[in-house]
Amino acid sequence: MVFFSQLFSDDIPLPRGNAAVWSSMIVMVASFSFMLSLRKVYTIVQQLLFHLFILFLSRTIQKLCEFLEEYRHIPSRYKNCWKAFAASINFKECGCGTVIFILLCYEAHENINDPVDNFSSLGWKLSSSCFCYSLLKAVGFFDPTPAQISAICEKNKFNVAHGLAWSYYLGYLKLILPSLEERIQDYRRLAKTSPELKGTWKLYILIPFSCKVYDKFEKMDNRIHFFDNLPELRIDRAGIRGRSYKNSIYSIYDEHKKRHHCILEYATPLRSLFEMSNDATAAFSKEQRVEQAKLFYVTLDLILNNSQDCAGFFKLIPYDDDSQDRNMDSHFLSTLILNDMVQEKTEYTVPEENTWDETLNDSVVSDQTLLISDANDPQPLQSKNY
Repeated sequence: MVFFSQLFSDDIPLPRGNAAVWSSMIVMVASFSFMLSLRKVYTIVQQLLFHLFILFLSRTIQKLCEFLEEYRHIPSRYKNCWKAFAASINFKECGCGTVIFILLCYEAHENINDPVDNFSSLGWKLSSSCFCYSLLKAVGFFDPTPAQISAICEKNKFNVAHGLAWSYYLGYLKLILPSLEERIQDYRRLAKTSPELKGTWKLYILIPFSCKVYDKFEKMDNRIHFFDNLPELRIDRAGIRGRSYKNSIYSIYDEHKKRHHCILEYATPLRSLFEMSNDATAAFSKEQRVEQAKLFYVTLDLILNNSQDCAGFFKLIPYDDDSQDRNMDSHFLSTLILNDMVQEKTEYTVPEENTWDETLNDSVVSDQTLLISDANDPQPLQSKNY
């Protein structure tokens, strides 16, 4: 089915770009063009300086109010007053506001006609603007939106998914994946009934966006059956002597009852996300759980693709099982896995013939002869077998 061959691109969140910044610049150009059609440049600059000063002043007042809250937490969070002040105040804004204030004062000094009326008018505008800004701040109009909070968290790596992905990689995948091929070879050498694992020398990791992680695959799909465990990997870890790590081999049957084998498991951190969403004290909604599960996949995929230790030993399989509950048949999962396995085998058909073919013997290898030309010009190297 074409549906299963597609990676769920519409479900995978892409990193946020600069569309908001470019849109703001377009609005600025359009606004300035409109003002330029009505007023002289000097008048426009005067008005812009005044409005910018009002905005910076209002923002500074807001930051000072935030500093009063942070001041209460100096002993536990900052240790000294300066760090609390620096965490609350944006010095870039303060610098720009100071420059604008100097320009505004210079302009007022050069063009003042009536000092009393001009400065009283300026004072009234400042007072009214600060009052309106403070009122809107008090009622929550300037609170960050969910999109802004999400963007800040993604930019600064504050997401739950980011921490879980790194923990999963450093505490598990980085330990087991580099030795996966060796353990598969040990299993094939020692096991009485060794499954065919050519082209599947990888750990297939399921990532359901619903975070529903089952203890037994048979509950999800009766075409998936446990076959055997790979040899244990034992590592001294965090004071635990000989800590054991296991991976399981599963038999997966297609629609023609043909059996296939692969090393399969869920991404276990997803269970933590699921349990967090069911615990009221975590304050973690279902919508947040789905968002974090998708970010977990994106982060983990990025980490693994940049890891030299794990390259080529994993396959992430993301799927949105919640949105497909009504249309999913009972064999959705096995079909999805088999499609990924077929794709893997198709991509690695040529290397498999040369790398994993155990029928090659010494006579075939020794029969290959390297021909070197005596001519001065370079000649192509040839083998009589090709």
